[in-house]
Amino acid sequence: MFGKKSEALAVESVSQFVDDKKNASAEARRCTIVAKSSVFKGDIDVEGDIQIWGKVIGNIRVKEGAIRIMHAGRVEGELSAPEIIIDGDVEGTCCAATLDILEHGELRGISRCSSMSIKRGGLFFGQSEQVENKTASERVVPIKDTNNDKSKDKATVKTSA
Repeated sequence: MFGKKSEALAVESVSQFVDDKKNASAEARRCTIVAKSSVFKGDIDVEGDIQIWGKVIGNIRVKEGAIRIMHAGRVEGELSAPEIIIDGDVEGTCCAATLDILEHGELRGISRCSSMSIKRGGLFFGQSEQVENKTASERVVPIKDTNNDKSKDKATVKTSA
C-alpha cells in the first residue's frame, strides 16, 4: 500500500525532470535550415545555428552560434558569426572568430577571422585579414612627467594587452 504511492511520486518527479531537460536542450540546439532545393534572397539574422543546404543570396548574421555551409550549399554575400564552417561554396566576406574550410569547401572573397583552418581539398581564393580576439582589451598607460610633477599625466599611449 505505501510502496505504490511512493513509486507513483518517484515516477512523476522523474518524468517532470525529463520533460524539463528536453525543453532546455531543444532551446539550446535551436537551428535554422535552408533546404537543399530552396533559394533564399535577402538578409538573414538568427540567434542560433544555421545550416545552408540550398542557395542564399544575401547577408547572414548569427549572434550566438555557427553558420554551416553544407556540401550542397552556396552563399553569395557577407557572413558574420562566432564560428563559420564551409563545406560548400561561398562568395563574399566571412567575419568570424573561427573559420573552417572543409574538404569540399570553397571561399572566394575576404576572410576576417582570428583563427582559420583549411582542410586538404578545401579552397580559398582572396584576401585574409587577421582580426585580434575581442577578449584582448586595450590598455591605457599614463606617461608621467619626470622633470616637474611626477603625479601629473602628460599623455596616454594605447597598447594591446
